[in-house]
Amino acid sequence: MRETLLACESYLEFGVRAVAIVAPFYYRLSSAAVYAYFREIARNTPIDITLYNIPAFASPIDVSTAQQLAEFPRIIGIKDSSGDISHMLRMMAAIEPHRPDFVFLTGWEPAMVPMLAIGCHGGTLALSGVVPEVTGKLYSLTTAGRLAEARLLQMRLTDLFDRIVYGVDFPAGVRTAVELRGFLFGASRQPMGCGQQLDRGEVAHIIDRLLTDVDHMTAPPA
Repeated sequence: MRETLLACESYLEFGVRAVAIVAPFYYRLSSAAVYAYFREIARNTPIDITLYNIPAFASPIDVSTAQQLAEFPRIIGIKDSSGDISHMLRMMAAIEPHRPDFVFLTGWEPAMVPMLAIGCHGGTLALSGVVPEVTGKLYSLTTAGRLAEARLLQMRLTDLFDRIVYGVDFPAGVRTAVELRGFLFGASRQPMGCGQQLDRGEVAHIIDRLLTDVDHMTAPPA
């Protein structure tokens, strides 16, 4: 926890306004322990915090815990990467009456349209580092009420997501896709087993087709 607070202080010096902090990982903690962890940070951080719920990799942040943590002014929102729409709805119902300023973000690409449709404010997504043109268009279409078009684009984004997230061990596929957009990360330290290589040509073709089609879509009215 000390290291996390030191990082918050460093980011403040860089001019950062808020940071996303994930729940503790490796050991699966109880809800009470997760609350205690964030409570201590919220009491001592010099900058605002967005909770980061990613139960696939870290101790989950349940509704009751999120509701209690929302009582701290420094905790301004949550990024939820569970993809669980009912979980998001329950958090919104529990927190919004007392913290109307609290921000709800999805971190799960395949659920972006339904999450926005139920009232999420936006998303913080890995694929926004790959195809920001697409995630931006998806946001614009959904918030403009053009749900039929958004639904089709959501399906295509989900297809890309499945290929680069589930096609190889995460996050190797995302790294490959980002490199195809021109950002070179260098060699990964992640061990790769046999068959753990994406077809770069196929992924590049999918991305190019997606970007071309999005570019030809009409913009939502202002």
